[in-house]
Amino acid sequence: MIDFRYHLVSIIAVFLALAVGLVVGSTALSGKAEEALTAAQHRALAENNALHKEQRQLQQEVAADEVFAQASAERLLGGLLTGERVVLIAAPGADAAVVSGVTTALRQSGATVTGQVTLTSQFTTTSGQTEDQLTQLAQSLATQAGLSLTPDPGSQVAGQLAAGQVLADSLVSSSDTLTSSSSQKILEGFSQGGFVSVDSGAPAAAPAQLAVLVTPGGAPPQSASPVLVAFAQELKSAGSATVMAGALSSIGAGSVISAEDSAGPVVSTVDNADTEIGQIMVVQALRYLLDGKAPKAYGAGPATAPSPAPTPSVTPTARPSTSPTAKSHS
Repeated sequence: MIDFRYHLVSIIAVFLALAVGLVVGSTALSGKAEEALTAAQHRALAENNALHKEQRQLQQEVAADEVFAQASAERLLGGLLTGERVVLIAAPGADAAVVSGVTTALRQSGATVTGQVTLTSQFTTTSGQTEDQLTQLAQSLATQAGLSLTPDPGSQVAGQLAAGQVLADSLVSSSDTLTSSSSQKILEGFSQGGFVSVDSGAPAAAPAQLAVLVTPGGAPPQSASPVLVAFAQELKSAGSATVMAGALSSIGAGSVISAEDSAGPVVSTVDNADTEIGQIMVVQALRYLLDGKAPKAYGAGPATAPSPAPTPSVTPTARPSTSPTAKSHS
């Protein structure tokens, strides 16, 4: 057993060390040491003030850019998508302000927004049970509508791939593959299954030709990335052009837009669609795709094209009509 005197000596030693440290510290910090610390403090304060000033200047520049974009929206957007039909698909947790802003920009461009479909969190769940449910439902609805599916049983998101093929054909089509009644039945089937919710505006009498997929809000990582990237590619295959749009605050490693950009991209992306400038770019990106330009990443993030890009000079022309044809996915 340790003797009490040992404890007493240990306690005295601790307090003695503290006292010595205080004395040494107070004397050592005098003179040159104190002057050095004071100078370092002044430099830090100066750097901090400079950074605050730079931040205020950047905030003012962004605000001015937004005001300019709002004032110029009609000129920048007018006539870009006249006669085009666009559907909006919102991912689970999509920022309502992004959806609203993009919808407004599309209408300013002369496009008809055929409606909005919101994917539920159940659609992006990749559990075995959900995969089986989606696969069976997609096969059933495809058979009823006369669609051919290309299954990919080896994929971890096989159910979403099958559902994405059927949903894409019900929402967008460059050849009017499905009738409005068939599209309605497909959307009702997925809605009753709890995989999507459809607003009163969809589907329209004619399917959309273009699609905008609004990605989830909130900071990454976003677990729905593989599902939404695959779905965006199905939308692109079914229609004429697809753009993926999201807020800048939700972009980064593990985000849906970053995953799409790193994969090609197959569809164009806009990473600052929470701003007026980004919403204008969504419309311009659709126009670029219609004009035959390759998909590209636009916005404010690293390696993106500047936003807004130069406004294309467009004279809208009538799109040639095509007769309905049987369609299969490859």
